[in-house]
Amino acid sequence: MGDLTTDIERCLSDCACDDATAERARCCCEEGRVRETKRVLLEERSRLVGEMRASQRGIDAIDHLLGRVSLEMPARREERP
Repeated sequence: MGDLTTDIERCLSDCACDDATAERARCCCEEGRVRETKRVLLEERSRLVGEMRASQRGIDAIDHLLGRVSLEMPARREERP
C-alpha cells in the first residue's frame, strides 16, 4: 500500500468525489486530523450508499415492469420485411 494521503486521493477520485471534498480529506490527512479525515470518508461513503440505493430502486422498478410486460402483453411474432 502506498502513502495514505495518495491512497485517499486515489480512492475519492475513483468514487467520483467532488474536488472540494477530496481536498478537505487530503488536507485533514496531511495535518494528522484523524477524526476529521474519518468524517470526510464516512460522509462520502454515505453519499455512495445513497446513490446505490437509488439505483437499486430503479433496477427493482424495471424488473417489476419487465414482469408485467411478460404477463399483460400478448406475445406476438416480429414481422420481418
